[in-house]
Amino acid sequence: MKKKIYIIDYDLISPLGVGKSEVYQSLKNNFAAEGKITRFDIAGIPFHIAAEISRDLKRLCSDEVDAVKNTVSYDRKFELTVSILNLVKERFSAVFSLVKEDRKGVIFGMGADVSPFELIEDEILKHTDSSNPYFKSILEINQKSGAHNLMFNPYDLHAIYLAEKLNLGAFQKTCLTACAASNQAVGLAYEAILNDEADVVLAGGSDSILNAMAFSSFCKLGVLSTITENGKTCKPFDVNRCGTLGGEAAGLCILASEDSVNRNNLKPLFEVLSYGNTLDAYQITSPDPEGRGMIRSLEQCLSNANINASEIDYINLHGTGTRLNDQLELFALQNVFGPALKNIPASSTKDRHGHAIAAAGIQELCILCLALENNFVPCNMNLEKPIDTEKSDLVQYNNRYTKLKTGMNCNYSFGGVNTALIIRKTN
Repeated sequence: MKKKIYIIDYDLISPLGVGKSEVYQSLKNNFAAEGKITRFDIAGIPFHIAAEISRDLKRLCSDEVDAVKNTVSYDRKFELTVSILNLVKERFSAVFSLVKEDRKGVIFGMGADVSPFELIEDEILKHTDSSNPYFKSILEINQKSGAHNLMFNPYDLHAIYLAEKLNLGAFQKTCLTACAASNQAVGLAYEAILNDEADVVLAGGSDSILNAMAFSSFCKLGVLSTITENGKTCKPFDVNRCGTLGGEAAGLCILASEDSVNRNNLKPLFEVLSYGNTLDAYQITSPDPEGRGMIRSLEQCLSNANINASEIDYINLHGTGTRLNDQLELFALQNVFGPALKNIPASSTKDRHGHAIAAAGIQELCILCLALENNFVPCNMNLEKPIDTEKSDLVQYNNRYTKLKTGMNCNYSFGGVNTALIIRKTN
């Protein structure tokens, strides 16, 4: 008999709010968090709209040591990680304190790190008379900042920080799989517990593309929306969709084994029924045009859950609003779910909070959790002319309130990584 694995707690920092309560209110009110970019100089960049976290997060980092505060001051992703940890620390620590150090671990989804242009430029200009100014700049920065530095913040800095703060001694792992990273982190946490590598695992992710280098790179790729009408930038599954909305987020959840739940008298919120994960092996920035990887990940997830497609009550779609992704995602779902898809409400919430890249999965899993807990289906807010009306139920115009128990979260990424999770309410 397959072991049961549960989600004990979760939380989120998003353009929709700091904490899941604020996020849910924004979802209910159909709040679109997009606006003119303020986080960096947008001169010379053709797209000026993004979904920023507008709240000042300094209070959530105020008790950290100086080295962490220094890193937070220039590394937005690390600021988001430190902030989400401190938002949930009291609650999460209470759970982890019940578990032996070598039976609890962390798996964290991250995006490629980017140093602010202006800081690199300032350092290099100091050494313009040197034959190798870049090398001297790196040496000076490392000497000043120690392990936390401007050039070489290690990718696993986030997972190590979380492990140290919560005394997670089983393992620390980092997923660098772009838009699927944090959904994959949760899936790998599920598998780690299933394989008896740990009893309890912290999983989640942090990312932001709201810096000059990352944002301009996405501009070059042609995946950012060219629509400038306020609140309508991202239009997932619409005939007139023309790109996604850049964003940022950080989220965490605790997964625990059934034995650990019973032994420690924990109260789980959801059971993780299954996880699907595949690779297209097609192209770095384009999905397989036949959707074979997507289809296999959905088939895996549904098969491993040992449920019928009709038992799923809501699907939170990846739905980036790009030409290729949306059409292919629906095609894959139709192949796997067949006629049952027509009776399953589905939506993407990226039109509200933007695309948080490596943190997309954890942001949308948290939103799925909120949807199930509140029997709430967020609509595709900017959907005016759906690309499909016959084979799927793309929720349009208004949010729905209906009884929900089981939901699916889907994320797909550059490099062709395809992930899907199915969770079910425990009460």
